Amino acid sequence: MSDHTNSSQTASAESTVETPLVWDHLSDVRTRLHQADGLLFGTDFDGTLSPIEENPDSPEPTETNLRSLRALRDHPQVSPAVISGRGLADLRERVGIEGVDYVGNHGLELGIDGQRETHPDAEAAEPVIEDICQTLGDRLAGIDGTVVENKGVTATIHYRMVDREEVKTVQNHVKEVVSELGKDEVEIHDGKESLELRPAADWDKGTAISQLLAHTEVWLPLYIGDDTTDEAAFEEIRPDGITVHVGDNHKTAADYRVRTPAEAEVFIRWVVTDGLALVESTDDTR
Repeated sequence: MSDHTNSSQTASAESTVETPLVWDHLSDVRTRLHQADGLLFGTDFDGTLSPIEENPDSPEPTETNLRSLRALRDHPQVSPAVISGRGLADLRERVGIEGVDYVGNHGLELGIDGQRETHPDAEAAEPVIEDICQTLGDRLAGIDGTVVENKGVTATIHYRMVDREEVKTVQNHVKEVVSELGKDEVEIHDGKESLELRPAADWDKGTAISQLLAHTEVWLPLYIGDDTTDEAAFEEIRPDGITVHVGDNHKTAADYRVRTPAEAEVFIRWVVTDGLALVESTDDTR
């Protein structure tokens, strides 16, 4: 087993500069959009398209965000994608918009142009993930609020609803079980009030967004997300893309931030109402 520290802790850990709010730099974003031939719009799901909920089964995208995604999908110079730690089938069902690319399990499941592709190392690790989840279900049964979510090629152990004094116990159980059963095929990654179990594959949200970019020629990438797992996507498209962190993590690799999912909703709507007009004007002048 290898226990990974997320890239966000190294991206700007040495910097004490506060990540600026995107509202203070909309002129820069406007300039970038005006210069773009098209836009690859990537977004996380939980905490971005939907509010964060204690129960991982509860989140649903807001109606405003769904309207924005449909508008982005319908624009000929925009390719929208939702990139999430959720399983691909779960993600598609929750968003429910045809014509949008979906990437599940932190990039291990790709649904691009209607075609599904799963990383081979991820498929091979599925039985191991299953064994780990079953064992953890037994060992954590006595700790109220723990949720073991088996997503097929990955798993998430949620402890958002767990008593703070019990969180360390949950984390220790996860590390012990992965050490016992992981067979060097499964890694532990920090998530938001959770631990992520993933196959030991060189693949993450950054790799996924690079795959999406390969389908959009030289379009400008924009990515918005709130989780530590989104840092790989921020790092992948910087400095050429527009990166927006949702929350107050000032160690993020993103260039800008919004404070809450509600502000993320407003920014995404701004992209639709103001940003797309800039991309259109670029097309009109060529």
